[in-house]
Amino acid sequence: MKTATLLTVNLLLAAATASAQVNINIDVQQRGPKISPTHYGIFFEDINHAADGGLYAELIRNRSFEDGPKYGAPADMQAWCVDATYPSEMTAKLIQPTKKVKLLNAAQHNALELNIKATAEAPACLVNEGYWGINAVQGRTYRLSFFAKGKYKGGIKAVLTDRQGREVYAETAVEAVIGKDWKKYTATLQAHANDPKAQFALVFDGVGTVDIDVVSLFPPTFKNRENGMRPDLANMLWQMHPKFMRFPGGCFVEGQENPENAFHWEKTIGPIEEREGHWNVNWGYRTTDGLGFHEYLQLAEDLGAKPLYVVNVGLWHGGLTPVEDIQPWIDECLSALEYANGDVTTKYGALRAKNGHPAPFNIEYLEIGNENNQPDQRQQSDRYYERYDKFRKVLRQKYPNIKLIGNVVAWGDDNPKWESDLEVDLLDEHYYRNPAWFSDAFRKYDSYDRKGPKIYVGEYAVTSGFGDLGNMNAALGEAVYMMGIENNSDMVPLNSYAPIFVNENDAKWRPDMIRFNSSRVMGTPSYYVQMLMPQNIGTQVVKVAQENPYEAQRLKASVTPKKSRAGFATWLTKATFKNDDELECISGNWKQAGDESSQFSMREQCVAISKKVVDGDHYTLKFRARKDSGREGFMIVFNYVNPQNYCWLNFGGWGNTQHGIEQISGGGKMQVATKRGSVEEGRWYDITLKVAGDNVKAWLDDELVFDTMLKHDTSKGLFSSATIDDQTGELIVKVVNTSDEATTAALNLSHFNAKCARVIRLAANDGMDENTLQQPTNIHPVEQILSPESAKKVLVEIPAYSLNIIRLKQ
Repeated sequence: MKTATLLTVNLLLAAATASAQVNINIDVQQRGPKISPTHYGIFFEDINHAADGGLYAELIRNRSFEDGPKYGAPADMQAWCVDATYPSEMTAKLIQPTKKVKLLNAAQHNALELNIKATAEAPACLVNEGYWGINAVQGRTYRLSFFAKGKYKGGIKAVLTDRQGREVYAETAVEAVIGKDWKKYTATLQAHANDPKAQFALVFDGVGTVDIDVVSLFPPTFKNRENGMRPDLANMLWQMHPKFMRFPGGCFVEGQENPENAFHWEKTIGPIEEREGHWNVNWGYRTTDGLGFHEYLQLAEDLGAKPLYVVNVGLWHGGLTPVEDIQPWIDECLSALEYANGDVTTKYGALRAKNGHPAPFNIEYLEIGNENNQPDQRQQSDRYYERYDKFRKVLRQKYPNIKLIGNVVAWGDDNPKWESDLEVDLLDEHYYRNPAWFSDAFRKYDSYDRKGPKIYVGEYAVTSGFGDLGNMNAALGEAVYMMGIENNSDMVPLNSYAPIFVNENDAKWRPDMIRFNSSRVMGTPSYYVQMLMPQNIGTQVVKVAQENPYEAQRLKASVTPKKSRAGFATWLTKATFKNDDELECISGNWKQAGDESSQFSMREQCVAISKKVVDGDHYTLKFRARKDSGREGFMIVFNYVNPQNYCWLNFGGWGNTQHGIEQISGGGKMQVATKRGSVEEGRWYDITLKVAGDNVKAWLDDELVFDTMLKHDTSKGLFSSATIDDQTGELIVKVVNTSDEATTAALNLSHFNAKCARVIRLAANDGMDENTLQQPTNIHPVEQILSPESAKKVLVEIPAYSLNIIRLKQ
């Protein structure tokens, strides 16, 4: 009897488990759009020292002595010093061109003058620390070059040493006879030890004066290109199999404060000593332009990617060229295209051939402007459609086959539109949001008008709720969004994550998908998503029908918790609230006096929560609130469970232009409802909030502002898609689990017989987990062989917080 009962229980449990499986039904004959040949791409911008001190392999910082502490300040000896520990006399000072002082060429504005009194027993030493250290690697050969002139008798050695200059890792004599005219000197060094924080030095043992400029030290480069790329970083890009590369920005295209800070392609080609460099004011440092227009094109070719060039339309951060006067910008664009695409018989095509690439690079995509179509004309936007049209008319005539990309609103709008009758091939949408937004956007492009322009998602990334460097929640939200893009490949043929690189010593922006220092590199979970998706792309979408019994049960439950708390919040604003409850300060600077609670900080997201518990999911709250100063209004927090799960009622948000209700679930934020509106400074408002289950009503004074329903968090759960690779016959199924519950998925196949299968999986123990340079493989792809139940059914374990790519062969 006991045995029979136990058997019955086990059978019931097995039946319940089987019935609760997530069924992913796939009929291979039910096809969708063909996959665009331009899925997926990359977007490179020189931010966070992504170029100098990053992908561009140059090891000497401030090689031309042009860098300074900040834009507008005189150049100084940044990264250089005379080693005072050497028992000799040597002084160093920057010199500028005069009637008596001749610099190397017109591109150079400074050189370094050395006055040396040294001997072999007491040498003098000029040191460069590189970009937060030079990576000395045992057995590696380094190529040195520099220009010098002067009156000097003695020897010169080039060395790599430790930071104290005590241990020498590499040493070579430079065959140099310094004369009155500028001359280039070269040498090679080979290291015999490892040190990621090494420094470079020129050691002098003679007497005299030496003027020196353009000191360059290169390790081996990606594909052995002269003036090339750092191999480990370039290989991270190569593993992504990019189909196109957008460059050079981004804000880097526009510059800041004056047009000279914009990217001018013609100043970035030719020998490095003829490149002036310019201030990358937007991101706070000077760039050598060693990674210039030619190198961008060469890198795209080396990666097997089509070049996508972004041109300036006469706008920069803080200024503009009037529309009527933008012809020089158009001419600059045309000359760049001639350099890239022109025959060797053309002026710039011949220059390209002179620079080592006779065959055209063939730019096929051109973006006209970067984020230059904002409704607020003060945000580097001015009469964009007129500017676009001036470029378009000339380009259509001279380069009719180049696809033109136009700007739409780049921030503050989830559904930007092209508000013009001008023809355009693609529109560049930019989205920096939270993980929930991207998951909710899984079907965003299903309803886009197929008769209109195509979409290029030129920049997207989770920038809210990403953790410290970039967590698994962020990566999975992006993966779901990319699956939705694949499903709509006919509408969205191009997309690229942004930004790519960050040198950990100068992070201006977070997150970034590849983090590095002088010697190490790691990919965030987002990087691995960007790597795995193009490696498993397929050629045509196969439609999927997903049946998830767990999801149906979850969506029946109420969003409003049975027990919660309420409170107040501000954003870049000081405000006062009337209440009788004792508050717990979560963030900000809160002070209570009698029945008034005031917040004095001007930071974002300042929150205080009542210690009193609201019992039940039907309740009414009444408060008074006053904006004291700042950019926005005030907020009432409700349904508060913890800092990752609550709602707030926002009056005067978004720069005091809108009211809104937002839900925060698992740290991700969703907009429930918005309405135009603002609040006055110094005025008391009466607020009534009525919660009835998931229905929320809110009054501001006597005006009913909202009567709406809270949303279920549809960003948590299972998402699936499929493609077929007609070249190999493989079926590729992608399943993302954004929740904290593991499950099993049954792939039920029609018109396809699975002989064998494997799964490539990216998974984490928790959605907040990250990689670091010290632990770069906390989260990384693994591969397993699957055993199909039958030719028509494959069972796959789907861990919590995971991307699963299942490849099935017939």
